[in-house]
Amino acid sequence: MKIIHGKSKSDKKVSGVISFYRRETFVPLAEHRDNPLAEYERFMQARDVAADELDMLFCIAAEKVSASAASIFEIQKMMIEDKDFNKLVSGIIKSQKCNAEFAVKCASKIFYDLLRTSGSEYMRQRAEDIFYTSDRILRKLYGHDKCFKQYTQDVIICVDTISSSDVLLMHSPFICALAMKKEAELSHGAIIAEELGIPIISGLGNELDERFEGKQALVECSKGELIIA
Repeated sequence: MKIIHGKSKSDKKVSGVISFYRRETFVPLAEHRDNPLAEYERFMQARDVAADELDMLFCIAAEKVSASAASIFEIQKMMIEDKDFNKLVSGIIKSQKCNAEFAVKCASKIFYDLLRTSGSEYMRQRAEDIFYTSDRILRKLYGHDKCFKQYTQDVIICVDTISSSDVLLMHSPFICALAMKKEAELSHGAIIAEELGIPIISGLGNELDERFEGKQALVECSKGELIIA
C-alpha cells in the first residue's frame, strides 16, 4: 500500500481505479516563412476558431455550473483576443519571418513568465490559463482535435494539472475524483471540477507516478491522502 499526501478542500471519501490523463503537448520549432502577412492571417484564423470554441464552452458551462464559474471561458476568450498578445505574435512573425506556431509559443512564454513572477498566487494560477489558451490556438494551427477516453468504471483521474475545458468536456459519472501533482486550489480547472461535484486532491508531487496506472485507490479528502492498494 502507498499513501501520498496532498491537499483538499473537500471532505469526501471516494474510491476508483487510477487512470492517468495524458494531454497532447506541442513544441513548435522555428521555421522560415517568406510571407509574414500570410502567416499572421493563419494565426488570426486559428485564433478566431479558438475564440468560437470558447463561446461554445461557455454555453455548455452555463448549463452545468454557476455563472461565475462559466465566466472562466469568457476570461480565456479575452486572453486569446488580447491586443498586446496579438501584437506580440504579429511582431515575432514579422521580425523573425517565422511560422505562426513558433510565434504563438514565444508570445505565450513571455506572457506566462510575466504572470508567474508577479508575486501573486492568483496571477500565477492565471499564468496557467495563458498556457491553455495558447495551446488551444496551436491545436487549431496543427489541425488536431481532442479525443477523450470513455470510462466504464469508477476512476480517479491523475494529472500534473488540468484545464477547465478538459474537466468540463470529460465530465462523466464515472469520474470519482481528480488527483493532481501540482497545487491547484485557485486554478480554473479546480474551480470547474468543484462546481461539478468532483473532489480534488492536489499537491501530490512526483510520488504520483504512472506505474500506479490501473491500481485501485482511495481518496480521503479530509485527510489529504491518496491511498493506493
